[in-house]
Amino acid sequence: MILPLLLLLAGCTKDDYAQLYETEAKAPSLDFADIEALDLMGPTIVDQGVNFAVYSHNAERVDLLLFDDPESERPVQQFEMSRVGDVFNLYVEGIGYGQHYGYVAWGPNWPYDEAWVPGQIDGFQADVDAQGNRFNPNKLLIDPYAQAVHRDHDWSKGSTATGPGRTESTWGAAAKSIVLEPDTYEWSANETDWLAMRRDADAPGHGWDDLIIYEVHPKGFTMNAASGVDHPGTFRGIGEKAAYLQDLGITAVELLPVHEKPLDGGYWGYNNLNFFAPEVSYSAAFTVDQRPEEVMDEFKWMVDELHQHDIEVIVDVVYNHTGEGGFWRQKLFYDDIDLDPGISAEAVNLDPKEVVGLYSFRGLDNYEYYAHTEDNQTYWNNTGVGNQTRPNNAPMERLIMDSLRFYVEELHVDGFRFDLAGILGEQDLNYNEWYADPNESVLGDIIHDPVMQEYNVRMIAEPWTAGGWYGSLIGAYPNSTDTDGYGMSEWNAHFRDWWRSFLNEGIALNHAEPRDGGAVITGSFDNYAWNGRKPYASVNFITAHDGFTLYDMFSFTEKQNMCGVLNPVCCDDPASAWCETESGDSHNRSKDWGDEAMKRQMMRNAFTAMMISHGTPMMLGGDEYMRTQYGNNNAYSTQADNEWNWFRWGEWQATNATERHRMHDFVRDLIAFRKSHTHALSPTEYGGGQQFTWKSPNNDDSVNWGGKAVMQHYWDEGDGHNQLAILINMEAGDTVFTLPAGVTWYRVVDTQAWWDDGYLTGDGSGEDQSASHNISLAGEELSEATFTVPAHSIVIVEAL
Repeated sequence: MILPLLLLLAGCTKDDYAQLYETEAKAPSLDFADIEALDLMGPTIVDQGVNFAVYSHNAERVDLLLFDDPESERPVQQFEMSRVGDVFNLYVEGIGYGQHYGYVAWGPNWPYDEAWVPGQIDGFQADVDAQGNRFNPNKLLIDPYAQAVHRDHDWSKGSTATGPGRTESTWGAAAKSIVLEPDTYEWSANETDWLAMRRDADAPGHGWDDLIIYEVHPKGFTMNAASGVDHPGTFRGIGEKAAYLQDLGITAVELLPVHEKPLDGGYWGYNNLNFFAPEVSYSAAFTVDQRPEEVMDEFKWMVDELHQHDIEVIVDVVYNHTGEGGFWRQKLFYDDIDLDPGISAEAVNLDPKEVVGLYSFRGLDNYEYYAHTEDNQTYWNNTGVGNQTRPNNAPMERLIMDSLRFYVEELHVDGFRFDLAGILGEQDLNYNEWYADPNESVLGDIIHDPVMQEYNVRMIAEPWTAGGWYGSLIGAYPNSTDTDGYGMSEWNAHFRDWWRSFLNEGIALNHAEPRDGGAVITGSFDNYAWNGRKPYASVNFITAHDGFTLYDMFSFTEKQNMCGVLNPVCCDDPASAWCETESGDSHNRSKDWGDEAMKRQMMRNAFTAMMISHGTPMMLGGDEYMRTQYGNNNAYSTQADNEWNWFRWGEWQATNATERHRMHDFVRDLIAFRKSHTHALSPTEYGGGQQFTWKSPNNDDSVNWGGKAVMQHYWDEGDGHNQLAILINMEAGDTVFTLPAGVTWYRVVDTQAWWDDGYLTGDGSGEDQSASHNISLAGEELSEATFTVPAHSIVIVEAL
């Protein structure tokens, strides 16, 4: 047999390797009672060494590999681990914090063979067997409970792929797990008060009705040099922008996934390899100083800094699938006589069952961690991206709960947004059926977890899946059965779609969406109240990372997702799996309004819609200064991680960008207006808060929701809260509203373009050109009983 190149380069023989392998007897194991007492997975410091614990039901053997040099092709020591039930354990004396390590595993498809050495095939039977096992000892595996990895996978040293690459060793190429020292970060004095505040569900400024969420990409937020931070594109950079977010009025920042991911796993980061370790490429400690063991401390610093600016931290978590890779292939084109005339070829993906990537979970126990089709050869795909997990199987369920607790207790995170949360409610092994009671699933575990409840952790579901559950799951998520007011909030797509249609001249709604705009404006009672949830369970958004920006919503009738600056892969390699002709939603209810002043008017309408509606408003980061993605509504690909997709701060901070400044100021003042009127605009109970009446423009009860003009009147209850009247006119012409009588009204918000255009070139030519004049908290007195609201605009008047 030809010796593996790594051994030859090291001057080693197979006997040398065998001698290294036999040192396992020198590593004493803890006894069973000690392991039970620890009840911890991953590495744990015990006395003068470290205990390692890793789960696998189907593995026949798991070895621990220790590396002094994480770039080495071979470990300094390799030990066979002891099995206790379905957990493989090993206690190793003489090592501690900073130790680099990884696992290799054998099982039924690749039994252990004494003759095997890295890079060889001894013992191999199949890449995948009838039970779905995919063990391969040539692939070094990340510990699912590792809190840090030393870098991303180095593809120049070895491929994770099986199939033809099954004998390619990744012992040198793989990211090594690191035994991380806890409690090295010294939290600020503010953090003690913050944690005490989070235990109080009614803490001033942080009640459930106080959230103003800002969704943003962890890297793209500050990667542009004009962001003004010292550490662009990093967790530290986010913390450096805390003052900007606080000034805008944001009370919670929602970060797209922060967990470790492959570098080729897409810009958005929804392909994670570990649910404890923060992504190393988002860290200045790694990218600048090459200190991966400090990535966790940098994440804590970001959280601490945001907390000091009164901003909560919500992280997007992706427990429904992983980023282990494969099946991956270029598209193949073939002739098909059934295609439409003029089309000569159809693109298909060839996904051979043998070829997958082994980073971690799949190599440790593919069947237990992943949802399989009936033959166990391929994966269930209600995620739309493959690699679907089994969140209601014991090992994945425990990993989810341990990950959540770790981020709350150790990293002080305030909330989570669950990507494709519908997957978490699917019955194990019966993935097209949802639990009749979602409390029976891991969703119920999350909502009833004592740690989550103690800290009033925000729980937000992306309520659909890609497997046919889209509309039916909106509103289906659990509420706590033991703590009033604590439940799972949801991204409310009904809100998004109704307002998009209503604003863009009545673009048709589909059959699943409510026709009654009053329902979405007042927290979608029919969706969330049935199991005791409150209005704030409705997370109200019009744009998010997944879709158009707000500027593009009013600038493009159709998506522009093919060859372009945000999708250059379609220019260079149209056969790439990243270049999908059907990528992105084709039913956006968007419209090109043509005139730039009119686009800005419509954007102000959209912001106003979010801030006057009951529920939890969430805005897409960058919308406040009219960020564009040039019509791309699915800028997720790996190559989309570029300067055109990052926040281009210089475009609005330039002195001549007055329109962008005015939009920013409008949003900031509008958020302040909502915060000063939470009794009316953000009630914590359905039917609670300041009482209101829906009125027609004539100030009577003949409201026509099939029309485009309506008034919402919050009346005086004698409790010191001012009356409000919200005059909404999306008709194509002006509409005269009769104002409620008996009080003097003042105009405080007016979204029409004139205040942003005509006023500044006419009567207001001497005014500050960079400040918004569409909102004035001081108000302008109205002397008439009627008020004419221009077409496609919203006016708010207040009895001051």
